[in-house]
Amino acid sequence: MSHSFGFVEDTLREADFFLDHLRDSKRHSFDAKCFFSAFVSAARNVTFAMQASLKGVEGFDEWYDDNVSRRLKTDSLAPYFKEFRNNVIHKGINPLNQVPLEHLRDLFRQSHHHAHSHVLVFPSMPEQNASSITDAVQACTIYLSSLVSIVHDCYQKFKTIVDPKWYFTEENFAAMNRTFEDAVVELGFPKIWAACAPSGTAAWEVLRSQQPACQINDIFKKYLGKTILSPDELLF
Repeated sequence: MSHSFGFVEDTLREADFFLDHLRDSKRHSFDAKCFFSAFVSAARNVTFAMQASLKGVEGFDEWYDDNVSRRLKTDSLAPYFKEFRNNVIHKGINPLNQVPLEHLRDLFRQSHHHAHSHVLVFPSMPEQNASSITDAVQACTIYLSSLVSIVHDCYQKFKTIVDPKWYFTEENFAAMNRTFEDAVVELGFPKIWAACAPSGTAAWEVLRSQQPACQINDIFKKYLGKTILSPDELLF
């Protein structure tokens, strides 16, 4: 079983952490620029971590191309945040609250005067005629929600790989042509302990009770309003 999906979980949690701090920071503060820079970097790294952690897993490359790559290409915000991140990392240019003269009227019209509000000017793309100004925290939240949705879909698709509770199911071990004894040994216990375990599904429930639940269910709940259920929760 792969344990490296924790890198994806940690990176996603980093992005959430920095976004929360950006939301609470004062406009034009040095803190705000730092939080935005850290957010765009962590957010961009989510899919990189996913590719690294599931490299070599059967069916992942095809799933990634058909789902993640396609979704990011059609996502209305992804190209902008990719550019923001590249400018921050490679050029040292932080776009947070940098408003050119042509957008000052829009800034005043939208009443962005609160001490904790932030704005971004989205650069014009080839199919557009002009740049646009928007609420930075709102845009970051929408973008992060898209990434959370991608990770959630990945979790659902490869849950027997990334989730210990789903890994230790009778169905998963049967698919690998392995037994309950193999599961006991994999957890570091003597094979003889398998003979002392309860019979049937109860034995697998005992093994799963020692495993952690999805480590980012709070993030899934926060941005998507849903969680990853464990095999035992589905029984009720």
